[in-house]
Amino acid sequence: PMKRETGVQARLCALLVLVNLLGGCQANRIIGIEDDVDLGVDGGTEDAGATDEDLATQGCRGYRCQLPSCTSGTTTEIVGKLLAPNGVDPIPGATVFVPVEKVPEYPTALTCDLCNNTPPAIATTTTAFDGSFRLRGTPAGTFPVAMRLGRFQRVVNITAQPCVENKLPTDVGTGGKGARLPRKTNELGVLDRVPRVAVVSGDYDQIECVLKRVGLDELDMYNGRLAGTRNPPPIAESSALLADEAKLLSYQIVIVNCTDNQYQSLMAVPNVKKNVEKFVRQGGRLYVTDWAYDVIEQVPEFSPYVCFEPQAIPGPPMCLATPERATAADSRAFYGGNFQVLDDEMARWLAQFPAVINARKEVDVQYSFVVINKVSQDPLMKSKVWLQGPAGGYGTRPQTVTFDYKGCGRVHFSTYNTEPDGSVDDGQRWPNNCKTYFTPQERLLEFLFFNIAACLEPPG
Repeated sequence: PMKRETGVQARLCALLVLVNLLGGCQANRIIGIEDDVDLGVDGGTEDAGATDEDLATQGCRGYRCQLPSCTSGTTTEIVGKLLAPNGVDPIPGATVFVPVEKVPEYPTALTCDLCNNTPPAIATTTTAFDGSFRLRGTPAGTFPVAMRLGRFQRVVNITAQPCVENKLPTDVGTGGKGARLPRKTNELGVLDRVPRVAVVSGDYDQIECVLKRVGLDELDMYNGRLAGTRNPPPIAESSALLADEAKLLSYQIVIVNCTDNQYQSLMAVPNVKKNVEKFVRQGGRLYVTDWAYDVIEQVPEFSPYVCFEPQAIPGPPMCLATPERATAADSRAFYGGNFQVLDDEMARWLAQFPAVINARKEVDVQYSFVVINKVSQDPLMKSKVWLQGPAGGYGTRPQTVTFDYKGCGRVHFSTYNTEPDGSVDDGQRWPNNCKTYFTPQERLLEFLFFNIAACLEPPG
């Protein structure tokens, strides 16, 4: 039999029971932080088998002392829904957890943000395609529930009744439907966080408008159009971002819009290529569309993952070992059509919005120019194809590709723009040049923005 708790520990547990109006601090509930076991989508933890010595030296710790004794077949549960910063769109794939003690602070520097790096937790789960979650085996009383998607974080305090289902409090701006990711750091609480996002503007693309409709209020704009263009208002030229290693590494997500050939001369500079590779290698997320493809292709380390037409000399394992010349894939002939969604989670998420995806899992996408030749299927450098479709005279080709680099960073490329006619409205000043609604292809880009922001599965 296990030893009894010491007198001091027994009094401590009794006090915590009175404060929280709970049972608890029982011998079979006492385990240390290092013994916590993450059970994934089912939530909860399993008893790690504390020894007599553990019980004598550790006692209750943090919110573990609020774990109630429930009758067989019952547990304390938290249910809720996580939404985008706009308070409307559901967020899939986010981690929801109850920490053992306080919610730890995010590191400020770039890190790999692997999905198994969740802090020690009493209970953990993942949001479904519709943003819903059920967190089982939680404490009762008052404690924090943390919701994370990469560097996005929302923390909500809840007072839960023991051994029953409890609903997570809803946030302002959601119409009572759920909690939402913050629009900016510290927006709804002192633990709210958003990633540092840099957007490089383009002549034919406006992903910043998608982010605006998603609800994100905190981002830095750099000019990727003709030098000196002030719409939308930038803080500097694109060269000030990509050529400055320290500045580039201060962001978590960098988005490069489709534009004319302003990037090609910049990507010919050796230290710019090194900076972009280092940014991704250290955990950065690079999101590129259409004619900005050279930001990916001109980095030699990225060329084995995805290559573009025309690819003059096919070589092992799939494309050239070195990049094609800059501007080689430029085209003035646009294409589009019904593109096939290959990812079931994406298809289920898109189906929540009217007139976006049909029963054959196709989305009407227009205004693609660049044609992807191939993507790597090498297990050591595999690329994921989200969407494929007719690419003019080239036949069916990948249209949206993501690859994880060195098990740490992530790169995303889409052939299509946010605007189905490829127009950027300079007749109105930012943000009045943004539409107030989402096109079907913008819904694709919204899903992919949150995917690129999310944690990476550990290698292997």
